[in-house]
Amino acid sequence: MNNLENATAHYCGQCKRKLPLDAFYFNKRRQCFDRYCKDCRKERSRIYYQKKEDTQYVNERTNYPVITRTEDPEKRTELILHAMQVVRASVLQKCKKQREEEAMRE
Repeated sequence: MNNLENATAHYCGQCKRKLPLDAFYFNKRRQCFDRYCKDCRKERSRIYYQKKEDTQYVNERTNYPVITRTEDPEKRTELILHAMQVVRASVLQKCKKQREEEAMRE
């Protein structure tokens, strides 16, 4: 900590320039200066959010059929029945687990 208190400049991890401490954000939680200068941090954040925004719609694809997007009525009925079976099995499993926990408490 003494090194930070006595320091007047800091090296940026991105651009490798030695800059005064006021060119860096201060992390109050960790009680230290950021690794990157304010300009580099802003650029990294801009790139990060741009990538996140670009991939948001790409990740929306699903590998399973979506009931509401299925045109064939027979296929849709089959999907609905399967979904109901899965939900029913899940509810039964949850009830069984709750009964077991109640039996353990008694």
